[in-house]
Amino acid sequence: MEKITLQDIKDRWHVVFGSVIIVAILSFIGSVFLPVKYQSSVSMIIIQKQSAEKVDAFSASKSAEFLSNVFTKVVYTTSFFNSVQEAPFDVRRDFSHDPEKREKEWEKMIDVKKVNNTSIINIDVVDHSRTTAEETAKAIAYIFIKNGEEYHGGGDRVEIRLIDGPNTPIRPISTHLIINTIIGALVGLLGSVAFVWVYVQKENEVYVENTVAEEHEENVAEEIEGELDGVVVQEHFQNSAQGMVQFDEEMNALHDRIKIFNEAV
Repeated sequence: MEKITLQDIKDRWHVVFGSVIIVAILSFIGSVFLPVKYQSSVSMIIIQKQSAEKVDAFSASKSAEFLSNVFTKVVYTTSFFNSVQEAPFDVRRDFSHDPEKREKEWEKMIDVKKVNNTSIINIDVVDHSRTTAEETAKAIAYIFIKNGEEYHGGGDRVEIRLIDGPNTPIRPISTHLIINTIIGALVGLLGSVAFVWVYVQKENEVYVENTVAEEHEENVAEEIEGELDGVVVQEHFQNSAQGMVQFDEEMNALHDRIKIFNEAV
């Protein structure tokens, strides 16, 4: 089987080019018409008070940082989700009744990150409704501040404060038109090259099969021709042998007649 070369792809450049353009255009159109989403953000800080047990500032800071790590996980729990749903805010209600699907929907809606080496938590809420995104961000901050003791167990020694937000831009989140278009073009390029590779490979296989079949037919034809030549020669020898036998018989008959004639004389 012949190897596929770069020249094979160049010979079919129109397939590759056309695929890149088509997929890029479809990606652009799809990005334009995707439902818009809005994002609302809040930032909170966890403070470990020092006066209660006379801990030093470094230990208090590390303790607060540890608690912030805990809170980044707490947000995704079912108990916290239920608390948000019960909060006095107009949050999203149309979650799935299936626990697993509901958990995935909540995780997709919320993004929680801790600022490195600090006890600051940044929470982003995304929704198709700007109002719902902002109300949900308020509800999360409200639950942290009001019911934080349920999750850290530090009593009044730990304080959670809202330091920023909710910030909800009027414009929706960028749909990344350029990035999506470039990704679409790359997908079209890779897909078209893969298609050309498979097509050329199949074409080579068919060519090899046809070549083998033609060679086989030629060999068979040569064998048949050789067999026919052998039959002709064999018939020739057979005819020659039969002629000699007939000639001998005629000569013997002639000798017999001559002998009879001599005896009669």
